[in-house]
Amino acid sequence: MMELPGYRKRTVFLLVALLLVRFWFGQTFELSGQEAYLWLQGHYLSPAYWEHGPFVPWLIRVGTLFFGDTELGVRWLSAVIACTSGFILFYLARHWFDARSAFWTVVLFLLVPMYAWKLTFMTEAAASIGLMALTLFAFCRAVEDDRLWWWLLGGAGCGLALLVAIQNAWWMAGLILYFEVSPERRVRLREAGPWIAVILACFFLTPLIWWLRGSQVADVVHSRIISAWPLSHGLSLSQGFHFIWLEIWYLCPFFFILLAGLLWRMGRRLWDDPHDALLVWVALPGLAWQNFAAFFQEGRFELVPALFLPLVLLAGCTMAQLTITQPRAKWVALVVLVAAGLQSLAGLNPFYFAPSLNGKGYQILRTQSGENVNGFVAAKRQISWRNLADAVQSLQRDQGATLIIADSPETASALSFYLPRNPFVYVENKPGLITHFDFWPHYDESASPNDSALFIAHSTHGQADAPLPDVVRDFATVTPIEDPPLPNGDHAWKIWLCQNFIGSNETQGTTQGRSGYDSGALPK
Repeated sequence: MMELPGYRKRTVFLLVALLLVRFWFGQTFELSGQEAYLWLQGHYLSPAYWEHGPFVPWLIRVGTLFFGDTELGVRWLSAVIACTSGFILFYLARHWFDARSAFWTVVLFLLVPMYAWKLTFMTEAAASIGLMALTLFAFCRAVEDDRLWWWLLGGAGCGLALLVAIQNAWWMAGLILYFEVSPERRVRLREAGPWIAVILACFFLTPLIWWLRGSQVADVVHSRIISAWPLSHGLSLSQGFHFIWLEIWYLCPFFFILLAGLLWRMGRRLWDDPHDALLVWVALPGLAWQNFAAFFQEGRFELVPALFLPLVLLAGCTMAQLTITQPRAKWVALVVLVAAGLQSLAGLNPFYFAPSLNGKGYQILRTQSGENVNGFVAAKRQISWRNLADAVQSLQRDQGATLIIADSPETASALSFYLPRNPFVYVENKPGLITHFDFWPHYDESASPNDSALFIAHSTHGQADAPLPDVVRDFATVTPIEDPPLPNGDHAWKIWLCQNFIGSNETQGTTQGRSGYDSGALPK
């Protein structure tokens, strides 16, 4: 019993110290495009907006109430989620095994790159990780004690996860399968508790029903919902295997090998032991679906870290137990922890790595020589939204542009963050896609023919040579700006000057034909 206070104190010290470090680190680098997009949703869109789910935008909105529209304001709740999730994992591991196993499980959770990296951003991944930890805690207690409040807490956790992404419904499916596959546990399905949790989780889909019944989406339900049914895309082996490799890399290849070996070693115990079986079944259906859907270009990597969390808990506790009786296991565990820690630290170095433009982790950028290293383009510096914003503001002042147009929602949102009180729109070369033009149906009625705009495109989007057709259609003259005032001659961005707005005749019919807009959704 004397080891319990010692390991508890170490865990508290470790998690609180990392909480403070994350608070500091979260304000040392710029927002990713995805974070900026979620920030924009949280500030200006209807609570019923459902492109990504409203829960994360709400969290970001709450965060900015405390620290303003800053990087820290957007991210500080992800640091709190990381700390809270660590405490929940410690409690569960200590409850099932002992304090020593619990401590080393928390250490593993903190060092695995998937969590060290994803919990650095405030995205769907961070919210899902926190909700998965809460749901695991509630379901484990509910299975043991069968108390109504534990089932209610588990249902609420799954329901909030549905507000992050509907695909998180697999969590609840895994719980039902946990009871169904075992004759000894199947009798529990006749009790009210599990079904109360399911009903409560479904209750959280009310905002989705509100959104579907709203007039603002009356004409886009087919293009946004019906035409986006699962497996509606073609088979792509390269996409599927890339998704799987991304999972292995984010987990750390050494830990992935260890995890696979432990699961193989445990064998039948995975299905017979009630604790192990619960962890496996909560994670398995969602992981199976995400990897299968990835071969049809529909896997969502942001949802994967939460699905692996029960397996990390299982692997950490199992390995910690093995190190007690098998000295060789200590060396294996040490190698895995060191490799995971070094990979995590390398990815968090802001001087060599930058947030990906799409918000999915980090990318290595260009060097002066521009060489390509292992499929990535290496760099001495980051892509900077602030530098781009300064250049755009300078050009806007010199050219007299009244509107700024971007080639992606992430770019438009990031510039909205670093250039507040500027009207932004975005266009994308995808049929039937709703853009900010759809949210401003009367812009063409109030615009003057002398209005001009700046169109900004990133070279990775394939727009280095010509702007998108929608921009050319709406303006009489579209000319490239030679040598825009970007620092260090950054040629990743291309900027065009769009003059003489002529969209009043064409875009009026187009936007009214696509009534998926809310004219009050975005800043004027």
